[in-house]
Amino acid sequence: MNLLEATGIRKRFGGVVALSDGNIVCRSGRITGLLGANGSGKSTISKIITGLFMADAGEVRFCGNQVTYKNPHTAKMDGIAMVFQNLSVIPDLTVWQNIVLGGEETKGLFLDNDTAIEKSHELIEKLYPGLDVKRKVSTLNSGEVQVTELAKALYAKPKVLILDEPTASLETAQVRNLFDYMKTLALGGIGMIFTSHRMWEVMEICDDVTVFRNGQNAGEMDFTKEKKDVDKLIGYIVGETAGKKVEKRKFQSDGETVLSVKNMNYRKRLKNISFELKKGEVLGIGGLAGQGQTELILALAGDYADISYKAQVMGKEISLNKPVNAVRNNILLVPGERQQEGLFLQHSVYKNLIFPKLALKKEPFFTKNKEYRSESEKIVETLLIMTHNIDAQVNTLSGGNQQKVVVGKWLPFNTTVMLLVDPAKGVDIGARTELYEYILRQADKGMSVILYASDTEELVAYCDRILVMHEGKIVEEIIGDKISEDAIVTASMKIKGMERDAKK
Repeated sequence: MNLLEATGIRKRFGGVVALSDGNIVCRSGRITGLLGANGSGKSTISKIITGLFMADAGEVRFCGNQVTYKNPHTAKMDGIAMVFQNLSVIPDLTVWQNIVLGGEETKGLFLDNDTAIEKSHELIEKLYPGLDVKRKVSTLNSGEVQVTELAKALYAKPKVLILDEPTASLETAQVRNLFDYMKTLALGGIGMIFTSHRMWEVMEICDDVTVFRNGQNAGEMDFTKEKKDVDKLIGYIVGETAGKKVEKRKFQSDGETVLSVKNMNYRKRLKNISFELKKGEVLGIGGLAGQGQTELILALAGDYADISYKAQVMGKEISLNKPVNAVRNNILLVPGERQQEGLFLQHSVYKNLIFPKLALKKEPFFTKNKEYRSESEKIVETLLIMTHNIDAQVNTLSGGNQQKVVVGKWLPFNTTVMLLVDPAKGVDIGARTELYEYILRQADKGMSVILYASDTEELVAYCDRILVMHEGKIVEEIIGDKISEDAIVTASMKIKGMERDAKK
């Protein structure tokens, strides 16, 4: 049974065509993968279905009736819930308060908080066992926040569930929990649309797949009738660039130490962190989610004023207790949440690209627009940023192109160390390849990189050395040819096993 049908959907943002002819069907009890490169129209059609955007043309039918929702809450109340890639939780509320928001339990004239807490707990236990629903969202790590967003959508008991990159911040065990629950929902007749850039996830959980390219359907596969062919799917997604891969480079250090950190401690999050970073090296930070990886990157970016450590850049002792000190020493951050931490969404591509220069340098009475515009055009060309011009509002760009803007604003700087937190989160195969190709080119020229990625495959593919973290400590170093997904997972889990043995 077709629960949901979107046909002939068109949408334009200014001069950018997001959808020219988008079509998708969601069936009862089936999980449909919605794949495509960033900018292909995946998120746009999902947001049109749920009322966040209005279509310029086309039709959406739900349970046989044509529908046009004014907002996502109206859609959710009607039975279509969406887990957005850009999270909508409220940091100052608890987990359970976020989950029930808009659908609060009542007892007579009063809110029934006890029942709401109980139901939230039951739901969270299926997705992320052990997460305290009374914790404030502001205290959670990125994976826990993502699970809260998932639970928020599921609490409404939808007939159709749209999941836009729900696993981007989750570790493998958490993804497994989610998949088990999705299978249970499918058995109950719920239809799902699932978007992911991790191909193994699509192969494991989806019953069929719809692929978008350039705003229209590029292909479909029904796994109940044909075999799961990854190469064929990638061909649909990337078209003429199918098969393009990044060759893992052979890093040969000349021994020059660019950054040295000794005895870094920060509250209970970082404990006696010490390491050295060589010129041109790509150093990965691995381990299970929430073990201090993000905190380490932010500490190096100067985010914590009350931190204890000794650090040197190019042999010169420095203080990284505020961001401006890091930037002045050419330690530059590409944050994990581009829309919240890396962009001014209501401003143009141009203004986002030149902002760091304006913030750091004393400008004359007028901005050197001609010089800066020329510079911005070169950045757009170098990083292959898909925009009709540099004056386009940055929030009209796809996620991958927004991420390129976050990276591109540092291009004019003489970067010594680039700090990367999940730079390819929510980014498609093509854009991911382009981003990392640029980063590796800069590393070949002498720029050093510290990379944390929740997707272990990225660490394996691009890093010369990996430091595995557990509970705020570096517990293992993996170098060169010894780097593998198994080695990273084993290093992470070995600590867990030792702890269990110690408690017996």
